[in-house]
Amino acid sequence: MPDAPQVYLDHLTAVTTADAALLRRVWEPDGLLEFPYSTSITGDVIRLEGIEAIVDRFGRPGGGMFTGGWTFRDVEAWPVADSRDWVLEMHGSSVVAATGKPYEQDYVVRFGLSEGGRLAWMREFWDPTRV
Repeated sequence: MPDAPQVYLDHLTAVTTADAALLRRVWEPDGLLEFPYSTSITGDVIRLEGIEAIVDRFGRPGGGMFTGGWTFRDVEAWPVADSRDWVLEMHGSSVVAATGKPYEQDYVVRFGLSEGGRLAWMREFWDPTRV
């Protein structure tokens, strides 16, 4: 099995450390990031269209619902044949900022890379009952 593309690993670093400059390097300007299962938490599907929306959501310290200190393990990635698309599974751990309780989540992520190797789109699936 191939390793996850470095651009995806850089995305994880950027969103978990609020690194706006790194987000701008790894995402296409018109990138699309979606969280289809977010309706149970936010009331609507989080759909971030364009790098400015992505940076606004993840490029500010303290902008998320977790305290940071993320760890990821069991990362497995598979390229989709005849495309620049990928499917990835992983486990993530952090702490919920509002409660101080541990957060454990399993993720399934689909994403596509542009011709230039940057993230063009991403859909992240997770179990909303664990938040």
